[in-house]
Amino acid sequence: MDRNFIAIKKEFTTKAKCKSLIKTLDKNLEIDKSNPDLNYSYKDIKIKSVQKFIVDKAVSFVKLYTSVYPELNMTSDRWAMTELRFKKFKPGKSFNKWHSEHCNKYPSRVLAFQLYLSDHNCGTQFMNGEYVESDIGKALLFPAYFTHTHRGQACPQKKTRYLITGYFNFI
Repeated sequence: MDRNFIAIKKEFTTKAKCKSLIKTLDKNLEIDKSNPDLNYSYKDIKIKSVQKFIVDKAVSFVKLYTSVYPELNMTSDRWAMTELRFKKFKPGKSFNKWHSEHCNKYPSRVLAFQLYLSDHNCGTQFMNGEYVESDIGKALLFPAYFTHTHRGQACPQKKTRYLITGYFNFI
């Protein structure tokens, strides 16, 4: 990790576990009718065993993150992972609009978490020039703020992409 505040854990989980998560979660996905430009289906993760697995591993990742960036713990407010979402991108689609995770709709977000469940010749592009390839089992942590405005890239082979996103929020 360097001072760009983007942490990458290449082997957050195994390829087999990613396939198992896709199989478990790829059912009854919802489409956000309020956002017609949305290029993916999603489901908030409510399966307790999946929540526990992801949150436990993510908390361990955050401990490493805060050892490198101790200023994150200098806030007087408590924060924790409170949202987890499974996302399935249609072949050739991505969340390609520049955005940050902290906004009027989500003012309590502190850190964003991403877990790539599939790997393709694409990834996440940050406006500051950083780029992270979407390798299966790789996880990212980064600030939810405008400083880490980013967008997804579509798979050039037009394959379906899967990921889990999570958010550490002030509680």
